[in-house]
Amino acid sequence: MSHPFPTAGIVPSSHTKLPLAAAAGARSAQPLSGVLLLRRLSRPGERHLIRPLLASSNTNGAIGVFTCTKNQQMETKLRVDKYYEAEMTVQDCELDNYGVVNNAIYASYIEKAREELLVRLGISTGWVISTGNAMALSEQNLKYFTPLRRGQKFVVKVRLARIKGVRIFAEHLIETLPDRKLVLDATATIVCLNMNYRPTRVFPEMSAKLHRFFSSKDGY
Repeated sequence: MSHPFPTAGIVPSSHTKLPLAAAAGARSAQPLSGVLLLRRLSRPGERHLIRPLLASSNTNGAIGVFTCTKNQQMETKLRVDKYYEAEMTVQDCELDNYGVVNNAIYASYIEKAREELLVRLGISTGWVISTGNAMALSEQNLKYFTPLRRGQKFVVKVRLARIKGVRIFAEHLIETLPDRKLVLDATATIVCLNMNYRPTRVFPEMSAKLHRFFSSKDGY
């Protein structure tokens, strides 16, 4: 699921300085607090502003109260017990000199399971590329419990933890089969990128399908 894209510049700077004149104009355009507004309107020369200012907060001209509203996004409640499972078998080429799976291989197991999930939902890497966008793995943490051995069967479990802004947060488990012994616990953060490889909000279709799958009781 990850791409060899440069990690530099993934998070744009939030400290952009305005020219002095523009900054002053921005300050003057900001609404006054309730106390300052009342003080200003109490001046003899500015009392005529009372009715226009109050009426401007209500389209029907009635006197109202200035309020601050925030856009709220309805989020589907994700199931903590809902995983996508991909069964695999250890290959000889994946073993190290000690006869167990090399630590670096586990990351490829996790990536393969994530890709299988996206293919099932119709939002594979190929689909992302066709839209002119991309995805990159920005962080992944692995915790090992027991090694996998030659020919051993296992399952990689993927769960959507949450989607926020440009990031998808996922949790993973690897368990042996058929006894379900824990092999590995991992978390990953995937970032969505636009055609210029700059962070962009998680693609709406991808977000909708992931939420639908991981909030349903049955399969997708």
